[in-house]
Amino acid sequence: VEMTGTCPNCKRSFSRNKQWHSCEKHDMNDLFTNKPAIIRDLYDELISQIKKIGPMDIHAGKWNITLRSGSTFFSVNPEKTYLGIVFVRDEALDDFPVYQCHQYSKNRWSNHVKIEDFDEIDKQLLGWIRDAYEICK
Repeated sequence: VEMTGTCPNCKRSFSRNKQWHSCEKHDMNDLFTNKPAIIRDLYDELISQIKKIGPMDIHAGKWNITLRSGSTFFSVNPEKTYLGIVFVRDEALDDFPVYQCHQYSKNRWSNHVKIEDFDEIDKQLLGWIRDAYEICK
């Protein structure tokens, strides 16, 4: 489905004209099936910290969970041994723990991080995610 505004079928809202999306509903808990409990615990801690930034929509997809504040600023993909996270920036970060960056528009970069332990959810990472939130709202 391509659209702008709010989809009459799934009630998701979009900020761009002709935004493609799937109206399919997914249960977030399914993304944690057959994963160690630590993966869900890491997710819960990370999301509890991110929610302090401000209002946002959280959407479970088939493969990941996305967070929106105007547009998508963050996604998380629960893997067997880590949380794969991606956040938006207006630049590519060349700092650990960012291991990969992709430019997907003139002024936007996706920055990729793997989280394997609670101490990796630190001030630096949360600051980058806060910046992503601000960029996308």
